[in-house]
Amino acid sequence: MATPQELARYQLGPQNPQERVWWDRYSHANLERWRRVQDPLADRCAAQIKFTRPSGLLNEVERRAKEEGGDFQAFLDHCYTVPSWVDFDEMELGRRMYRRNGALQGLVLMCSSLVEGYAHNKPSQVLVATGRLQKDVSRRIYETGQMLHNIVGDDGLRPGGLGHRTIMEVRLLHAAVRQFLSDNPRWDVEKYDLPINQEDMAGTILEFDFMVVRGLKRLGVNISRREHESMHYFWRYGGYLLGVDEALLTTTLEEQEIMALQLTSHLYDPTPDSESLAKALLRDMSGKPPFNLSYDVLLAFSRYLIGDKVADDLNIHSSVPAGSAVRIVKTAIQAASISIRMLPDPAKRVLEGLNHRLGRRTLQIGLGENPARWGFKSLA
Repeated sequence: MATPQELARYQLGPQNPQERVWWDRYSHANLERWRRVQDPLADRCAAQIKFTRPSGLLNEVERRAKEEGGDFQAFLDHCYTVPSWVDFDEMELGRRMYRRNGALQGLVLMCSSLVEGYAHNKPSQVLVATGRLQKDVSRRIYETGQMLHNIVGDDGLRPGGLGHRTIMEVRLLHAAVRQFLSDNPRWDVEKYDLPINQEDMAGTILEFDFMVVRGLKRLGVNISRREHESMHYFWRYGGYLLGVDEALLTTTLEEQEIMALQLTSHLYDPTPDSESLAKALLRDMSGKPPFNLSYDVLLAFSRYLIGDKVADDLNIHSSVPAGSAVRIVKTAIQAASISIRMLPDPAKRVLEGLNHRLGRRTLQIGLGENPARWGFKSLA
């Protein structure tokens, strides 16, 4: 749990009949069963192709689908079949909100979502087992940023667009990692369950959505109920494309909160590896664009966003001046958010486009200016 409020909310338990339904749906026993389920469609493809970078995986799946059909065509069919509950117009406001707050989203993801996620010991062990505990940290962060940047491009998650293709590449990359770990002595199935399973994948969606929105609000960004619902809807479909079972894709903000409370309480188990992952991330990203913040200030942002309990468990502390800097930045963000709220819609769209172009430039710098080496060969 990240905040005293969330701890208190969890202790209260379900407060009405509907919440009792959700509380049971995401009970620890049910979540435990999802730890034995992965992504069969993507996994069957990965089992038949060599490990390569994500774009190479999707290229190979597309080639084999034309030549053989079978498992490869089944994967593509799933990704290109839009569920009946999807309405791209309804998720447009959410896409724009993520695009408008792209830089701050990156700060929250780095200092809050990922750091808090590392306190979930079982899913974090994938980084340990693949040897990426403290290796290529900033590259992993910029590649994650590349995915987030692409999915809020002009086409969003519409089939055939760059964002849609990028998220398919991520899904196949997850399958390739599972394939790599399937017979790897570094992975202890009895201790950690199946790697990148359905609970872990659902938790990843919470990191990109629930935890990001929570963090943006804590930093002073004004987000209305309608905007929040659209942001959640955007990632509901994003989760579907990433291979999350529809039974784990929440339909309302209230249901999402219950799922977050249950999942976090089920997985929360910080270890020395958790601390190592968190500090390696913040240390490696210090002084790097777009914020160029010191390690001390990043620690302060992290402590503020994840709350004292998690910060203490991960041994994350900062100086008093760094903590003061966070409060000053929050005040500035609050003022800017109020000003943006008053802008006419055309002006907001201009701001969103500007932020997206700045994000593109930041990623080009962070990824090394060489598209041939990027995890995903395209950038929106």
